[in-house]
Amino acid sequence: MKRGFGTALLAAGLLASSACGQDHTAVTSDQRHLFVVVEGDKVTGPDRIEARTGDSVQIVVTSDVADELHLHGYDRTAALVAGRPSTLALVTDVPGVFEVELHQSGMELTRLRVRR
Repeated sequence: MKRGFGTALLAAGLLASSACGQDHTAVTSDQRHLFVVVEGDKVTGPDRIEARTGDSVQIVVTSDVADELHLHGYDRTAALVAGRPSTLALVTDVPGVFEVELHQSGMELTRLRVRR
């Protein structure tokens, strides 16, 4: 009987000490999404980007014409130089669904959905 009690006590102690060392911070992810635009049409890239608050998101766009990339809701922009990749990088901190568009052409490139 003493052996069973000692084993149970040891197991409880190990469980308690392992719980004290747990990291309760939110896990974030790094995301990179590539888009190619030719003659005003999206050639590659997802229609929607899914993220959680705290995620690091990069939207990389290569266009054959100069334009401006704009993320609504976050009011972030990136200049697009013809033929060169441009990156709009952010850490998501506002939940919701936000349009990502090319300003001059008015083309919606994708939507960013941020959940808590």
